[in-house]
Amino acid sequence: MKWLLATWLSCCSMTGFAQVIEPLNFGSLVIPRNNEHSSITIYPDSHIQVNGLYVYERGNPAIMVFDSLSPGTQVFISDNVSNARLTGGSDGQYFLIEKLHYRQSHIVNQHGELTLLIGATLKTSANGNPYFDGRYTSIVEISLDY
Repeated sequence: MKWLLATWLSCCSMTGFAQVIEPLNFGSLVIPRNNEHSSITIYPDSHIQVNGLYVYERGNPAIMVFDSLSPGTQVFISDNVSNARLTGGSDGQYFLIEKLHYRQSHIVNQHGELTLLIGATLKTSANGNPYFDGRYTSIVEISLDY
C-alpha cells in the first residue's frame, strides 16, 4: 500500500484510513551561506542535529496514524526518497530531502491502529544563491507492506 506525503508530510490517501496528526516541520531556519551543503536532521524522537545553519524556531517529526489494519500484524515501512526537492517562492531556490528517518518495522496494536513517527534530513542546495523567507514543500511516497 503506498501513501503520498507532502512535506510537511500531509498525507493523501486513496483509501482514507491514514491521518496526519502532526505534519513534518523543519521549523524556521537561518542559512548564513549557501555555497556548501548545510543540513538539519529531525529524528522520530524529536532530537535535532544541525550542520552549517541555525534553528530560529524548532520543528518536529511527523506523526501519522493508520487505522483499519489487522491487529497484531507486522507492518514494514519503506520509501524511495533520495534528494527529493522542496520548492517554494518565486526565486527558484530549493532544499533537498536527503533521507527519511523512521522505524522500519511495526506491530499493529489491538485496535487495528499504527502510529508512525517520521523525521528527515534536509539539506541546502549549495548553489550559492540566497534563501528568501517562504514555505518550501514537496511530496514524497512511503509504502506500508503487510
